[in-house]
Amino acid sequence: MRVLKLLHNDVARTHDLGPNPVTRGVRMNKERARDWAVGPKEMPALWRRLDAMDDRLRRACWLLMLTTGLRSTNARSARWEHLEDDGVLFVPRAKSGRSFRLPLPRLVIQEFGEVRELSRPFESGFIFPSATSKSGHIEQMSRIRSWPYAPHQMRHTYRTHALEAGVDFQSVTMLMDHANTHVSFNYVTRAHLIGHLRECQERVCERLVSYRSPKVEFSLCDLK
Repeated sequence: MRVLKLLHNDVARTHDLGPNPVTRGVRMNKERARDWAVGPKEMPALWRRLDAMDDRLRRACWLLMLTTGLRSTNARSARWEHLEDDGVLFVPRAKSGRSFRLPLPRLVIQEFGEVRELSRPFESGFIFPSATSKSGHIEQMSRIRSWPYAPHQMRHTYRTHALEAGVDFQSVTMLMDHANTHVSFNYVTRAHLIGHLRECQERVCERLVSYRSPKVEFSLCDLK
């Protein structure tokens, strides 16, 4: 019915048609945003499942998505050459069509030490290589019995916990590379805010890790 409505409206641009019968006769259901974030009560179970994952490369990729909100495509296709010395990941092709630089939390940077050793035999430029996929990097990040979470669910979880950690909405918008139509946002130079965004990233990671057992302690003063 939605397609029929669109077709009628398109034809009406060049032909004299009456009112759209779909609009008059059908009430469309409005799409609702998914309440998909993993809440505080479920977070300890998520960490237990994540830490018990046998595939350490895949585990690190899930960790990256959870603690940065990075989209699955950008996480899976991340390359070593795009990881800068200061722990900032350059994302060349985001869904928005833009490229951006994303500061990584120290937990992920430390994890990448193991990832580099595990990926060395692949002799690949990808951080998460695969010897079986056509793309050359790991694919099919999906829910399974031992890991009942979807990739985009990590993004929802990150955004929710970021706001609960007290990170302002504009900073969350930049960290997640969301579009912002407010005119003043166009005057913000993202490159000048890497230090601020790094602190925000650590604050979100600290909150997420607080549900892990045993806890991994972080201190924002270590960043100064």
